[in-house]
Amino acid sequence: MRYKSTADYTTAEIRHLILSGELPAGAPIDQIDLAKRLDVSRHPVRQAIERLSERGFIYLNPHRSAVVAEISANDMEELYSARRVVEHWAITSAWPNYTAETRRQIRDLERQLRGINPAQDLDAYMDANRSFHLAMYEPCRNRYILRNIISLFDLSERYQRTALLHEMRIKRSAQDHAEMVEAIERGDCNQLIALLTAHNSGTQATVLDNLHGAPVAAGR
Repeated sequence: MRYKSTADYTTAEIRHLILSGELPAGAPIDQIDLAKRLDVSRHPVRQAIERLSERGFIYLNPHRSAVVAEISANDMEELYSARRVVEHWAITSAWPNYTAETRRQIRDLERQLRGINPAQDLDAYMDANRSFHLAMYEPCRNRYILRNIISLFDLSERYQRTALLHEMRIKRSAQDHAEMVEAIERGDCNQLIALLTAHNSGTQATVLDNLHGAPVAAGR
């Protein structure tokens, strides 16, 4: 991938280190180590930290030291509650703008997603999953809502990755995605919204079980 600037490259790489767990929740950010690791100067690292702090991936304390944002049940609940509100609005607004081409695109994206095994290539799966979900919201034609959805969706990726460590969740997610496409094909907006809500609730339930050390349920 080509980046417009070294800061863009550095931001993308540090974000990936956080999402992959190589920089785990609560870990301090060592600017010197990251600069060496990414073969850049400390300036783009500082820029990346500022950007990722604004997006919620990194916490800057009053003394300007940086740590990876924590993962918690409370954070997840707030995050997914916000997603539920804006995504419901986006689907309702996007629905009248769904065309045959929109439906074909969503169907093709679901097929591509289904062809990737997250247990073998989680990064590729997450990219495809992101494209599939965002394609359902884009026809709302409101760039402010879409900007918020993208931000919230990206922040939730750490929770999605945690849930997808479990085989039952992988299977349930695949079934959810197929049912979403079926709802779109049938022209059932209410069912699509219900499926999206249940899908996100299933992710939350799986992560909560993981956080609490309990046996993981398939959920929705």
